[in-house]
Amino acid sequence: MATSKRKELIAAHLHSWKRIIQLAVPWTDAIAAAQGVHPTDLIAASYLHDVGSATAGRLADITGLTTGATTACIDRLERAGFARREADSQDRRKVVLKPGKLPKVSKELLAFRASAMKKAEDAFSQCTDAEIGRMTECMHKLAVVFEKEAHEFKKSHRRSMARKKDGIQ
Repeated sequence: MATSKRKELIAAHLHSWKRIIQLAVPWTDAIAAAQGVHPTDLIAASYLHDVGSATAGRLADITGLTTGATTACIDRLERAGFARREADSQDRRKVVLKPGKLPKVSKELLAFRASAMKKAEDAFSQCTDAEIGRMTECMHKLAVVFEKEAHEFKKSHRRSMARKKDGIQ
């Protein structure tokens, strides 16, 4: 059973995490605007660069887009050169997205990002390697939780919207 102190620590940590998420949205919007792309496209391009390749379905899961909106996103990514479609080597019916170039980053944006990353590193300067390792492990676990929860919410939301459309409450 968790003590009240432990509950307070967890609540404070989750509140901090929530705040980071809230701040990430305008951060991503500003960077995307500076690059002349839609924030979702920037997220998708960044994801492809992180993982190397993905199916359209996986990209839809990551971005939260519908299949139609994902197709439009992929079209924009291809036009901008941020991604390219390739036939899956195992199944020709599938298309795999490979990363292309990332948006050209201005010197101003590079300097801003470097400054922000330096300040982020400084925030961890008082932590031991073990503490940073443990925080990273917890963040990975939280990412899995959020991904699964978002997927379940979308499934549930689609069912409830379909029932409303069909006049079923």
